[in-house]
Amino acid sequence: MGYIDHKVPPTRETRLKICAGFGGRVEDLLGCSKRGCLFARDRRFSQTGSCQMYLTLAMVMTIPDSVTILHGPVGCGSHAHMLEFPVNTGSGARGFQRSSFVWLSTNLGESDIINGGEKKLKGAVLYAEAEFNPKVIFIASTCAPNIIGDDIDEVCDGLRETLTAKLVPLHCPGFKTRINATAYDTVYHGLAKYLDFTPKPFIDYRPLNKYDPNYTVESAKYQYQKSRTVNLINASAIGAPDEKELVRLLAALDLKVTISTEYATVEDLRTLSEASLNISMCNVHDDYLLEFLNQKYGTPYMILNMPMGIKNTAAWIRAIAEKTGDGEKADRIIKKEETDLREALGPFMEKIKGKRALLNGGVIRVACMAVLLKELGVEVAGVRPYHYDSLSEPVYEMLAEEFPGIDVNVASNQVYELVNIINREKPDMVFAHPGSNAWVVKAGAVWMPLFTPARNYLGYRGVYDIARYMARALRNTSFSKNAAQRIPLPFRESWYQKNPYSYIEAPVEV
Repeated sequence: MGYIDHKVPPTRETRLKICAGFGGRVEDLLGCSKRGCLFARDRRFSQTGSCQMYLTLAMVMTIPDSVTILHGPVGCGSHAHMLEFPVNTGSGARGFQRSSFVWLSTNLGESDIINGGEKKLKGAVLYAEAEFNPKVIFIASTCAPNIIGDDIDEVCDGLRETLTAKLVPLHCPGFKTRINATAYDTVYHGLAKYLDFTPKPFIDYRPLNKYDPNYTVESAKYQYQKSRTVNLINASAIGAPDEKELVRLLAALDLKVTISTEYATVEDLRTLSEASLNISMCNVHDDYLLEFLNQKYGTPYMILNMPMGIKNTAAWIRAIAEKTGDGEKADRIIKKEETDLREALGPFMEKIKGKRALLNGGVIRVACMAVLLKELGVEVAGVRPYHYDSLSEPVYEMLAEEFPGIDVNVASNQVYELVNIINREKPDMVFAHPGSNAWVVKAGAVWMPLFTPARNYLGYRGVYDIARYMARALRNTSFSKNAAQRIPLPFRESWYQKNPYSYIEAPVEV
Protein backbone atom coordinates (compact mmCIF):
# COMPACT_ATOMS: atom_id res chain seq x y z
CA MET A 1 0.00 0.00 0.00
CA GLY A 2 1.84 3.08 -1.26
CA TYR A 3 -0.28 5.53 0.70
CA ILE A 4 2.16 5.58 3.64
CA ASP A 5 4.64 7.58 1.52
CA HIS A 6 2.12 10.42 1.16
CA LYS A 7 1.75 13.25 3.66
CA VAL A 8 -2.02 13.07 3.67
CA PRO A 9 -3.88 9.75 3.49
CA PRO A 10 -6.64 9.43 0.91
CA THR A 11 -10.25 9.76 1.94
CA ARG A 12 -12.45 6.68 1.80
CA GLU A 13 -14.16 8.13 -1.27
CA THR A 14 -10.78 8.12 -3.05
CA ARG A 15 -9.43 4.81 -1.77
CA LEU A 16 -12.59 2.70 -1.99
CA LYS A 17 -15.86 2.61 -3.86
CA ILE A 18 -18.23 4.38 -1.49
CA CYS A 19 -21.98 4.94 -1.37
CA ALA A 20 -23.65 7.29 1.13
CA GLY A 21 -27.19 7.22 -0.26
CA PHE A 22 -29.32 4.22 -1.20
CA GLY A 23 -32.76 2.87 -0.47
CA GLY A 24 -34.12 -0.46 -1.70
CA ARG A 25 -33.64 -4.22 -1.63
CA VAL A 26 -30.30 -5.70 -0.66
CA GLU A 27 -30.17 -7.52 -4.03
CA ASP A 28 -30.44 -4.16 -5.80
CA LEU A 29 -27.66 -2.76 -3.62
CA LEU A 30 -25.33 -5.62 -4.51
CA GLY A 31 -26.24 -5.61 -8.19
CA CYS A 32 -25.71 -1.90 -8.53
CA SER A 33 -22.46 -2.14 -6.54
CA LYS A 34 -21.03 -4.78 -8.88
CA ARG A 35 -21.89 -2.69 -11.95
CA GLY A 36 -20.39 0.48 -10.45
CA CYS A 37 -23.52 2.59 -10.70
CA LEU A 38 -24.13 2.64 -6.94
CA PHE A 39 -21.26 4.96 -6.13
CA ALA A 40 -22.56 7.96 -8.10
CA ARG A 41 -25.70 8.26 -6.01
CA ASP A 42 -26.42 11.24 -3.80
CA ARG A 43 -29.26 13.10 -2.11
CA ARG A 44 -31.06 16.23 -3.25
CA PHE A 45 -31.55 17.00 0.43
CA SER A 46 -29.26 15.96 3.23
CA GLN A 47 -29.17 16.56 6.97
CA THR A 48 -26.01 16.85 9.05
CA GLY A 49 -23.68 13.86 9.01
CA SER A 50 -20.81 12.91 11.30
CA CYS A 51 -17.37 14.51 11.45
CA GLN A 52 -14.28 12.32 11.05
CA MET A 53 -12.42 14.43 13.62
CA TYR A 54 -14.54 13.05 16.48
CA LEU A 55 -13.71 9.45 15.60
CA THR A 56 -10.03 10.37 15.13
CA LEU A 57 -9.90 11.81 18.63
CA ALA A 58 -11.80 8.84 20.06
CA MET A 59 -8.97 6.58 18.89
CA VAL A 60 -5.80 8.53 19.67
CA MET A 61 -6.91 9.85 23.04
CA THR A 62 -6.90 6.29 24.37
CA ILE A 63 -3.12 5.96 23.87
CA PRO A 64 -1.23 6.40 27.18
CA ASP A 65 1.50 9.00 27.68
CA SER A 66 0.22 11.10 24.81
CA VAL A 67 -0.89 14.68 24.27
CA THR A 68 -3.34 15.64 21.54
CA ILE A 69 -3.21 19.14 20.06
CA LEU A 70 -6.30 20.30 18.20
CA HIS A 71 -5.09 22.73 15.57
CA GLY A 72 -8.11 24.88 14.93
CA PRO A 73 -10.72 27.03 16.70
CA VAL A 74 -11.27 26.19 20.34
CA GLY A 75 -14.85 25.06 19.63
CA CYS A 76 -13.57 21.84 18.09
CA GLY A 77 -12.50 20.91 21.60
CA SER A 78 -16.11 20.20 22.54
CA HIS A 79 -15.50 16.76 21.07
CA ALA A 80 -12.66 16.20 23.53
CA HIS A 81 -14.91 17.05 26.46
CA MET A 82 -17.43 14.47 25.24
CA LEU A 83 -14.73 11.79 25.10
CA GLU A 84 -13.40 12.30 28.62
CA PHE A 85 -15.86 9.92 30.27
CA PRO A 86 -15.80 6.99 27.79
CA VAL A 87 -12.01 7.02 27.42
CA ASN A 88 -11.45 7.18 31.18
CA THR A 89 -14.04 4.46 31.77
CA GLY A 90 -12.46 2.31 29.08
CA SER A 91 -9.07 2.57 30.78
CA GLY A 92 -10.51 1.41 34.08
CA ALA A 93 -12.42 -1.45 32.48
CA ARG A 94 -9.18 -2.76 30.99
CA GLY A 95 -7.35 -2.62 34.32
CA PHE A 96 -5.31 0.48 33.49
CA GLN A 97 -4.89 3.44 35.78
CA ARG A 98 -7.60 6.01 35.21
CA SER A 99 -6.28 9.45 34.38
CA SER A 100 -7.56 12.38 32.37
CA PHE A 101 -6.10 12.52 28.90
CA VAL A 102 -4.29 15.71 27.97
CA TRP A 103 -5.40 17.83 25.04
CA LEU A 104 -4.58 21.38 23.95
CA SER A 105 -6.04 23.75 21.38
CA THR A 106 -4.21 26.29 19.26
CA ASN A 107 -7.40 28.39 19.52
CA LEU A 108 -7.24 29.93 16.06
CA GLY A 109 -9.02 33.27 15.78
CA GLU A 110 -9.82 35.69 12.98
CA SER A 111 -6.28 37.07 12.67
CA ASP A 112 -4.87 33.52 12.53
CA ILE A 113 -7.23 32.64 9.71
CA ILE A 114 -5.84 35.61 7.79
CA ASN A 115 -2.15 35.30 8.71
CA GLY A 116 -1.86 31.55 9.30
CA GLY A 117 -1.67 29.48 12.46
CA GLU A 118 1.65 27.63 12.09
CA LYS A 119 3.43 29.83 14.65
CA LYS A 120 0.75 29.05 17.23
CA LEU A 121 1.01 25.35 16.46
CA LYS A 122 4.80 25.37 16.98
CA GLY A 123 4.33 27.08 20.33
CA ALA A 124 1.71 24.54 21.39
CA VAL A 125 4.01 21.62 20.51
CA LEU A 126 6.92 23.08 22.48
CA TYR A 127 4.64 23.76 25.43
CA ALA A 128 3.27 20.21 25.36
CA GLU A 129 6.80 18.77 25.35
CA ALA A 130 8.04 20.95 28.22
CA GLU A 131 4.93 20.73 30.40
CA PHE A 132 3.84 17.10 30.02
CA ASN A 133 6.90 15.20 28.70
CA PRO A 134 4.75 12.82 26.60
CA LYS A 135 6.01 9.92 24.52
CA VAL A 136 3.88 10.97 21.56
CA ILE A 137 2.17 14.20 20.50
CA PHE A 138 -0.76 13.90 18.10
CA ILE A 139 -1.62 16.99 16.05
CA ALA A 140 -5.17 16.90 14.72
CA SER A 141 -5.60 19.35 11.86
CA THR A 142 -9.23 20.49 11.71
CA CYS A 143 -11.23 22.29 9.03
CA ALA A 144 -9.93 25.85 9.46
CA PRO A 145 -6.16 25.22 9.00
CA ASN A 146 -6.88 23.00 6.02
CA ILE A 147 -8.88 25.78 4.39
CA ILE A 148 -6.11 28.37 4.87
CA GLY A 149 -3.31 25.96 3.95
CA ASP A 150 -1.35 25.50 7.19
CA ASP A 151 1.28 22.79 6.67
CA ILE A 152 1.33 20.81 9.92
CA ASP A 153 3.77 18.29 8.45
CA GLU A 154 6.35 21.01 7.81
CA VAL A 155 5.96 22.28 11.39
CA CYS A 156 6.50 18.75 12.69
CA ASP A 157 9.52 18.16 10.45
CA GLY A 158 11.15 21.31 11.80
CA LEU A 159 10.68 20.24 15.41
CA ARG A 160 11.43 16.51 15.44
CA GLU A 161 15.17 16.83 16.04
CA THR A 162 14.62 19.01 19.11
CA LEU A 163 11.96 16.89 20.86
CA THR A 164 11.97 13.61 22.75
CA ALA A 165 8.30 12.95 21.93
CA LYS A 166 7.22 11.40 18.66
CA LEU A 167 5.22 13.86 16.53
CA VAL A 168 2.26 12.40 14.64
CA PRO A 169 0.27 14.74 12.37
CA LEU A 170 -3.34 13.68 11.72
CA HIS A 171 -5.25 15.21 8.83
CA CYS A 172 -8.92 15.07 9.81
CA PRO A 173 -10.86 18.04 8.40
CA GLY A 174 -14.54 17.16 8.44
CA PHE A 175 -15.37 18.86 5.15
CA LYS A 176 -13.10 16.60 3.07
CA THR A 177 -15.18 13.44 3.50
CA ARG A 178 -18.75 12.43 4.20
CA ILE A 179 -17.57 9.03 5.44
CA ASN A 180 -16.40 9.37 9.02
CA ALA A 181 -14.78 5.91 8.76
CA THR A 182 -12.00 7.81 6.96
CA ALA A 183 -10.82 8.53 10.52
CA TYR A 184 -9.57 4.95 10.86
CA ASP A 185 -7.27 5.48 7.87
CA THR A 186 -6.19 8.88 9.21
CA VAL A 187 -5.07 7.44 12.54
CA TYR A 188 -3.43 4.33 11.10
CA HIS A 189 -1.62 6.43 8.50
CA GLY A 190 -0.14 8.61 11.23
CA LEU A 191 0.85 5.66 13.40
CA ALA A 192 2.41 3.69 10.53
CA LYS A 193 4.28 6.66 9.09
CA TYR A 194 5.69 8.22 12.25
CA LEU A 195 5.94 5.49 14.92
CA ASP A 196 8.41 2.60 14.91
CA PHE A 197 6.78 -0.80 14.46
CA THR A 198 10.11 -2.64 14.35
CA PRO A 199 10.88 -4.69 17.51
CA LYS A 200 14.21 -4.05 19.22
CA PRO A 201 16.60 -7.03 19.35
CA PHE A 202 17.38 -8.34 22.85
CA ILE A 203 14.63 -6.13 24.30
CA ASP A 204 11.45 -7.26 22.55
CA TYR A 205 12.79 -10.65 21.42
CA ARG A 206 15.89 -12.83 21.14
CA PRO A 207 17.10 -13.03 17.53
CA LEU A 208 17.56 -16.45 16.02
CA ASN A 209 21.29 -17.09 15.71
CA LYS A 210 22.18 -20.70 14.91
CA TYR A 211 25.91 -19.97 15.32
CA ASP A 212 25.56 -18.86 18.95
CA PRO A 213 24.65 -21.76 21.27
CA ASN A 214 23.87 -19.37 24.11
CA TYR A 215 20.71 -18.26 22.29
CA THR A 216 19.45 -21.61 21.05
CA VAL A 217 16.88 -22.14 23.81
CA GLU A 218 15.84 -18.49 23.88
CA SER A 219 15.43 -18.43 20.11
CA ALA A 220 13.32 -21.56 20.14
CA LYS A 221 11.10 -20.06 22.83
CA TYR A 222 10.76 -16.87 20.83
CA GLN A 223 9.83 -18.68 17.63
CA TYR A 224 7.24 -20.80 19.44
CA GLN A 225 5.74 -17.82 21.24
CA LYS A 226 5.45 -15.89 18.01
CA SER A 227 3.69 -18.84 16.34
CA ARG A 228 1.10 -18.90 19.15
CA THR A 229 0.56 -15.12 19.37
CA VAL A 230 -2.23 -13.28 17.58
CA ASN A 231 -3.13 -9.59 17.62
CA LEU A 232 -6.70 -8.37 17.92
CA ILE A 233 -6.89 -4.95 16.30
CA ASN A 234 -9.31 -2.81 18.25
CA ALA A 235 -10.91 0.40 17.03
CA SER A 236 -13.48 2.52 18.81
CA ALA A 237 -16.43 0.13 18.36
CA ILE A 238 -15.08 -2.69 20.55
CA GLY A 239 -15.51 -2.41 24.32
CA ALA A 240 -13.58 -4.07 27.13
CA PRO A 241 -16.25 -6.77 27.74
CA ASP A 242 -16.06 -7.82 24.08
CA GLU A 243 -12.26 -7.93 24.23
CA LYS A 244 -12.42 -10.21 27.27
CA GLU A 245 -14.89 -12.53 25.56
CA LEU A 246 -12.76 -12.89 22.42
CA VAL A 247 -9.58 -13.38 24.46
CA ARG A 248 -11.40 -16.12 26.39
CA LEU A 249 -12.35 -17.94 23.19
CA LEU A 250 -8.89 -17.65 21.65
CA ALA A 251 -7.20 -18.68 24.90
CA ALA A 252 -9.19 -21.92 24.63
CA LEU A 253 -7.20 -22.48 21.42
CA ASP A 254 -3.99 -22.01 23.46
CA LEU A 255 -3.30 -18.71 21.74
CA LYS A 256 -1.68 -15.70 23.38
CA VAL A 257 -3.70 -12.60 22.51
CA THR A 258 -2.51 -9.00 22.43
CA ILE A 259 -4.85 -6.11 21.75
CA SER A 260 -3.99 -2.93 19.83
CA THR A 261 -4.13 -0.14 18.82
CA GLU A 262 -6.42 1.60 21.29
CA TYR A 263 -5.14 1.75 24.87
CA ALA A 264 -1.77 0.45 23.60
CA THR A 265 1.50 2.15 24.55
CA VAL A 266 4.17 3.11 22.06
CA GLU A 267 6.12 0.04 23.23
CA ASP A 268 3.09 -2.19 22.64
CA LEU A 269 2.69 -0.90 19.10
CA ARG A 270 6.36 -1.62 18.38
CA THR A 271 5.79 -5.35 18.80
CA LEU A 272 2.68 -5.60 16.63
CA SER A 273 4.68 -7.32 13.90
CA GLU A 274 5.77 -10.07 16.33
CA ALA A 275 2.69 -12.26 15.87
CA SER A 276 1.64 -15.09 13.61
CA LEU A 277 -1.62 -13.37 12.68
CA ASN A 278 -3.29 -9.94 12.87
CA ILE A 279 -7.06 -10.19 13.28
CA SER A 280 -9.52 -7.45 12.43
CA MET A 281 -12.81 -7.42 14.30
CA CYS A 282 -14.65 -5.44 11.62
CA ASN A 283 -14.28 -5.18 7.83
CA VAL A 284 -14.47 -1.38 7.99
CA HIS A 285 -11.81 -0.64 10.60
CA ASP A 286 -8.39 -2.02 9.96
CA ASP A 287 -7.41 -2.94 6.41
CA TYR A 288 -5.21 0.17 6.08
CA LEU A 289 -2.97 -0.81 9.01
CA LEU A 290 -3.08 -4.56 8.41
CA GLU A 291 -2.01 -4.20 4.80
CA PHE A 292 0.89 -1.97 5.89
CA LEU A 293 2.07 -4.55 8.46
CA ASN A 294 1.72 -7.31 5.89
CA GLN A 295 3.74 -5.51 3.25
CA LYS A 296 6.51 -4.25 5.55
CA TYR A 297 6.84 -7.13 8.02
CA GLY A 298 5.13 -10.02 6.25
CA THR A 299 2.58 -10.48 9.04
CA PRO A 300 -0.54 -12.19 7.65
CA TYR A 301 -3.95 -10.87 8.58
CA MET A 302 -7.58 -11.93 8.65
CA ILE A 303 -10.69 -9.82 8.03
CA LEU A 304 -13.92 -11.84 8.35
CA ASN A 305 -17.15 -10.15 9.44
CA MET A 306 -17.66 -9.44 13.11
CA PRO A 307 -17.84 -12.41 15.53
CA MET A 308 -21.41 -11.45 16.37
CA GLY A 309 -24.07 -14.15 16.68
CA ILE A 310 -23.79 -17.93 16.82
CA LYS A 311 -23.03 -18.54 13.15
CA ASN A 312 -20.62 -15.65 12.69
CA THR A 313 -18.72 -16.42 15.91
CA ALA A 314 -18.26 -20.04 14.90
CA ALA A 315 -17.04 -19.02 11.43
CA TRP A 316 -14.62 -16.53 13.02
CA ILE A 317 -13.14 -19.10 15.40
CA ARG A 318 -12.79 -21.71 12.65
CA ALA A 319 -11.06 -19.23 10.32
CA ILE A 320 -8.46 -18.43 12.99
CA ALA A 321 -8.04 -22.10 13.90
CA GLU A 322 -7.46 -22.96 10.25
CA LYS A 323 -4.55 -20.53 10.14
CA THR A 324 -3.07 -21.73 13.45
CA GLY A 325 -3.63 -25.46 12.89
CA ASP A 326 -6.23 -25.94 15.63
CA GLY A 327 -9.24 -27.09 13.59
CA GLU A 328 -10.29 -30.07 15.72
CA LYS A 329 -9.91 -28.11 18.93
CA ALA A 330 -12.03 -25.30 17.48
CA ASP A 331 -14.86 -27.72 16.67
CA ARG A 332 -14.90 -29.01 20.24
CA ILE A 333 -14.94 -25.48 21.66
CA ILE A 334 -17.75 -24.36 19.37
CA LYS A 335 -19.89 -27.40 20.17
CA LYS A 336 -19.51 -26.89 23.92
CA GLU A 337 -20.15 -23.13 23.73
CA GLU A 338 -23.24 -23.46 21.56
CA THR A 339 -24.72 -26.16 23.81
CA ASP A 340 -24.25 -24.02 26.91
CA LEU A 341 -25.57 -20.91 25.14
CA ARG A 342 -28.79 -22.50 23.87
CA GLU A 343 -29.56 -23.74 27.37
CA ALA A 344 -28.91 -20.29 28.85
CA LEU A 345 -31.13 -18.57 26.26
CA GLY A 346 -34.18 -20.57 27.26
CA PRO A 347 -35.76 -18.06 29.70
CA PHE A 348 -35.61 -15.22 27.15
CA MET A 349 -36.63 -16.78 23.84
CA GLU A 350 -40.41 -16.68 24.31
CA LYS A 351 -40.26 -13.04 25.41
CA ILE A 352 -38.49 -11.83 22.27
CA LYS A 353 -39.61 -14.32 19.61
CA GLY A 354 -41.62 -12.69 16.83
CA LYS A 355 -40.70 -9.11 17.76
CA ARG A 356 -39.66 -6.72 14.97
CA ALA A 357 -36.42 -4.73 14.94
CA LEU A 358 -34.85 -2.05 12.76
CA LEU A 359 -31.05 -1.66 12.77
CA ASN A 360 -29.25 1.66 12.32
CA GLY A 361 -25.46 2.13 12.54
CA GLY A 362 -22.11 0.88 11.27
CA VAL A 363 -22.23 -0.94 7.95
CA ILE A 364 -20.81 -4.26 9.19
CA ARG A 365 -22.35 -4.19 12.66
CA VAL A 366 -25.95 -3.80 11.44
CA ALA A 367 -25.60 -6.70 8.99
CA CYS A 368 -24.06 -9.04 11.56
CA MET A 369 -26.56 -7.97 14.21
CA ALA A 370 -29.37 -8.81 11.79
CA VAL A 371 -28.13 -12.40 11.57
CA LEU A 372 -27.84 -12.59 15.36
CA LEU A 373 -31.43 -11.39 15.81
CA LYS A 374 -32.68 -13.95 13.31
CA GLU A 375 -31.01 -16.67 15.39
CA LEU A 376 -33.00 -15.39 18.37
CA GLY A 377 -36.30 -15.50 16.49
CA VAL A 378 -36.57 -11.72 16.03
CA GLU A 379 -37.89 -10.40 12.72
CA VAL A 380 -35.64 -7.80 11.06
CA ALA A 381 -37.58 -5.00 9.38
CA GLY A 382 -34.54 -3.46 7.69
CA VAL A 383 -30.98 -2.23 8.11
CA ARG A 384 -29.64 1.33 7.84
CA PRO A 385 -25.84 1.32 7.45
CA TYR A 386 -24.04 4.65 7.70
CA HIS A 387 -22.31 3.97 4.40
CA TYR A 388 -21.57 1.12 2.01
CA ASP A 389 -18.21 0.36 0.39
CA SER A 390 -16.41 -2.38 -1.51
CA LEU A 391 -15.04 -3.85 1.75
CA SER A 392 -18.63 -4.51 2.85
CA GLU A 393 -19.63 -6.59 -0.18
CA PRO A 394 -18.94 -10.08 1.28
CA VAL A 395 -20.97 -9.25 4.39
CA TYR A 396 -23.94 -8.00 2.39
CA GLU A 397 -23.85 -11.08 0.19
CA MET A 398 -24.26 -13.01 3.45
CA LEU A 399 -27.11 -10.65 4.43
CA ALA A 400 -28.85 -11.30 1.11
CA GLU A 401 -28.67 -15.05 1.68
CA GLU A 402 -30.12 -14.74 5.18
CA PHE A 403 -32.75 -12.09 4.34
CA PRO A 404 -33.76 -12.17 0.66
CA GLY A 405 -35.41 -8.87 -0.25
CA ILE A 406 -34.56 -7.09 3.01
CA ASP A 407 -34.75 -3.30 2.88
CA VAL A 408 -31.41 -1.43 3.05
CA ASN A 409 -31.18 2.34 3.59
CA VAL A 410 -27.62 3.65 3.30
CA ALA A 411 -27.63 6.86 5.30
CA SER A 412 -25.32 8.72 7.65
CA ASN A 413 -27.88 9.92 10.18
CA GLN A 414 -30.63 11.44 7.95
CA VAL A 415 -33.26 11.19 10.69
CA TYR A 416 -36.03 12.31 8.34
CA GLU A 417 -35.63 8.99 6.52
CA LEU A 418 -35.35 7.11 9.83
CA VAL A 419 -38.64 8.35 11.27
CA ASN A 420 -40.41 7.70 7.97
CA ILE A 421 -39.19 4.09 7.98
CA ILE A 422 -40.20 3.62 11.64
CA ASN A 423 -43.66 4.97 10.84
CA ARG A 424 -43.94 2.61 7.87
CA GLU A 425 -42.46 -0.56 9.39
CA LYS A 426 -43.72 -0.17 12.99
CA PRO A 427 -40.79 -2.00 14.62
CA ASP A 428 -41.00 -2.92 18.27
CA MET A 429 -37.44 -1.73 18.79
CA VAL A 430 -34.67 0.08 16.97
CA PHE A 431 -31.03 -0.80 17.55
CA ALA A 432 -29.03 2.37 16.96
CA HIS A 433 -26.03 4.35 18.15
CA PRO A 434 -26.51 7.21 20.63
CA GLY A 435 -27.67 10.39 18.95
CA SER A 436 -30.75 8.91 17.30
CA ASN A 437 -32.32 7.61 20.50
CA ALA A 438 -34.55 10.66 21.03
CA TRP A 439 -35.93 10.39 17.50
CA VAL A 440 -36.58 6.67 17.89
CA VAL A 441 -38.46 7.08 21.17
CA LYS A 442 -40.54 10.00 19.91
CA ALA A 443 -41.44 7.86 16.89
CA GLY A 444 -42.91 5.27 19.29
CA ALA A 445 -40.28 2.49 19.24
CA VAL A 446 -38.06 1.14 22.00
CA TRP A 447 -34.46 2.30 21.55
CA MET A 448 -31.76 -0.31 22.08
CA PRO A 449 -28.05 0.65 21.95
CA LEU A 450 -26.43 -0.97 18.94
CA PHE A 451 -23.16 -0.56 20.79
CA THR A 452 -22.05 0.62 24.20
CA PRO A 453 -18.56 -0.08 25.59
CA ALA A 454 -20.00 -1.34 28.88
CA ARG A 455 -21.87 -4.32 27.38
CA ASN A 456 -21.15 -7.53 25.51
CA TYR A 457 -22.05 -7.80 21.83
CA LEU A 458 -19.45 -10.18 20.40
CA GLY A 459 -18.91 -13.89 20.87
CA TYR A 460 -21.30 -16.22 22.68
CA ARG A 461 -21.56 -13.96 25.68
CA GLY A 462 -22.76 -11.23 23.33
CA VAL A 463 -25.66 -13.36 22.08
CA TYR A 464 -26.75 -14.09 25.64
CA ASP A 465 -26.49 -10.47 26.80
CA ILE A 466 -28.38 -9.07 23.80
CA ALA A 467 -31.21 -11.54 24.35
CA ARG A 468 -31.33 -10.60 28.03
CA TYR A 469 -31.31 -6.86 27.28
CA MET A 470 -34.14 -7.22 24.78
CA ALA A 471 -36.29 -9.29 27.13
CA ARG A 472 -35.84 -6.71 29.87
CA ALA A 473 -36.46 -3.67 27.62
CA LEU A 474 -39.64 -5.15 26.13
CA ARG A 475 -41.23 -5.85 29.52
CA ASN A 476 -42.41 -2.25 29.75
CA THR A 477 -42.65 -0.07 26.62
CA SER A 478 -44.84 2.65 28.11
CA PHE A 479 -42.11 5.30 27.98
CA SER A 480 -41.78 5.26 24.19
CA LYS A 481 -45.56 4.95 23.71
CA ASN A 482 -46.23 7.93 25.96
CA ALA A 483 -43.46 9.96 24.32
CA ALA A 484 -44.90 9.31 20.86
CA GLN A 485 -48.35 10.46 22.00
CA ARG A 486 -47.18 13.60 23.77
CA ILE A 487 -44.12 14.87 21.86
CA PRO A 488 -44.71 15.76 18.21
CA LEU A 489 -41.99 15.25 15.62
CA PRO A 490 -41.16 18.21 13.33
CA PHE A 491 -42.40 16.54 10.13
CA ARG A 492 -45.59 17.15 8.19
CA GLU A 493 -48.02 14.29 7.83
CA SER A 494 -47.49 14.45 4.06
CA TRP A 495 -43.87 13.32 4.54
CA TYR A 496 -45.02 10.02 6.04
CA GLN A 497 -47.06 9.36 2.91
CA LYS A 498 -43.98 9.64 0.69
CA ASN A 499 -41.39 7.02 -0.09
CA PRO A 500 -38.61 7.53 2.50
CA TYR A 501 -36.04 7.38 -0.30
CA SER A 502 -37.65 10.03 -2.48
CA TYR A 503 -34.75 12.47 -1.99
CA ILE A 504 -32.11 9.97 -3.10
CA GLU A 505 -31.04 10.85 -6.63
CA ALA A 506 -30.77 8.63 -9.68
CA PRO A 507 -32.72 5.52 -8.69
CA VAL A 508 -31.45 2.63 -10.77
CA GLU A 509 -33.61 -0.04 -12.37
CA VAL A 510 -32.07 -3.46 -11.73
